[in-house]
Amino acid sequence: MKKSFLKGSLLALMCAVMLVFSGCSKSKLKFIVDSCNKSCPISLGLAGEITEFTYEDDAVEIIYTMNEQYIDIDKMASNQDNMREAVLNTARNEPVKKLLKMIVDADADICFVYRGNVSGNEARVRLSSKEVKPELDKPELTTEEKLKITLEQTNNLMPIDTGVGIVITELVDKGDKLVYLAHASDKSVLKDVERNVHVVKGNQRIMFKMASSAEKVFFKLVIESGKDLAYLYSADDTDKTVEVLHTNAELKEIFN
Repeated sequence: MKKSFLKGSLLALMCAVMLVFSGCSKSKLKFIVDSCNKSCPISLGLAGEITEFTYEDDAVEIIYTMNEQYIDIDKMASNQDNMREAVLNTARNEPVKKLLKMIVDADADICFVYRGNVSGNEARVRLSSKEVKPELDKPELTTEEKLKITLEQTNNLMPIDTGVGIVITELVDKGDKLVYLAHASDKSVLKDVERNVHVVKGNQRIMFKMASSAEKVFFKLVIESGKDLAYLYSADDTDKTVEVLHTNAELKEIFN
């Protein structure tokens, strides 16, 4: 199960920062970056982890090691505009804004490096303080706006092969619920899901409970929206579908 890790990873980053400075100088920013680096690795759940923070040559660089079973690094690298938009949108989100303000105050750039854990391939995006600063003056994103951005960022990285004969193809908003569309490799896999729907749901609940700090951001956003979360399984050569539903109340039970 894959979430919008661009947003979640920045929030995980802020969890490592225990001190907040006003009018942050370059020396104070270096202190913050060093403190973050000592907290590495920072788990992003199935997506991977934040591996390292550096501050050199007037740029804060955040290095991620991504699980290529779930993340297509080459696809990320080919979507620079999406990556830049994701970072800029996150600048409107507390407490991420506090960190980015420190970087802007120090007149530093920020660079994100996403490195595949198998191939070693990289996707990079770098933003100057001048690019980030206007976003800091914009109002906090509403829950609806956050949800829309999350769907866009997640779907930019689809499809995701789970490795068990099921491919997650899209995350869609059906109004009263968010739905992961899951395509089974054949009808026998779909039948297995149907026969064991309670087991599948139980296993998903276990995964939810093991969510990293970054992944919990997604679940809490779903809860705030009042929506349910579902997985809709389908297969070729059949119109049959199987839904595994987690109500908003059930999600609250897990995360609140």
